[in-house]
Amino acid sequence: MPNMLMEPPCAANPPVKFNIDGKILGLVLAILACIGALLALLAGGLFAAFAFAGGFTLIWVLGALVTVVGYIVGAVGGFQMFTGNRQGKQWLIYGLALGLLGAFINMIGTIIAYSGVSSICSAYVVNCGYSIAGPIISFIITFIVLFILYYLVVISRFPGDAPLSAPTGYGGYGGYGGSGGAPPPPPPAPGT
Repeated sequence: MPNMLMEPPCAANPPVKFNIDGKILGLVLAILACIGALLALLAGGLFAAFAFAGGFTLIWVLGALVTVVGYIVGAVGGFQMFTGNRQGKQWLIYGLALGLLGAFINMIGTIIAYSGVSSICSAYVVNCGYSIAGPIISFIITFIVLFILYYLVVISRFPGDAPLSAPTGYGGYGGYGGSGGAPPPPPPAPGT
């Protein structure tokens, strides 16, 4: 039984076709995942530690940890893809899924913390300017970015795989490029 996360129905014939080299994509995403893990560990971990020390919530700590683990798993998968190991795609997709789960947990922790701060501010009749719209919008943006990366990983091809779309026409400026122009005339027969 195929895994729907690893091999979605649109993977064989995706609606938007890009011929993306899996090795290069793996290297780029591995480097970005390493940088993301470092930033999530520093920034997310510090904010979560301050929130935990302040007594707001333990959920921020959990969200930061899941996000860091997702980045590390994604980095391992990206480096495996770079070395040509097809198993790296699965690791990278699982890393993206863990990153999305971490972002969701972090959103819940942020909303809980903001509701606690807002109730403190309302007790003193002060407008703190906190809103739950910020974490929700941040999660939506994270979801969109991770979905685009997931799509690119799913449709990426390793050397030796058949390309998604064959090049059409002769290309070049003003030439037949498959964009509605007429094909070039056949070459003249020899001796005519």
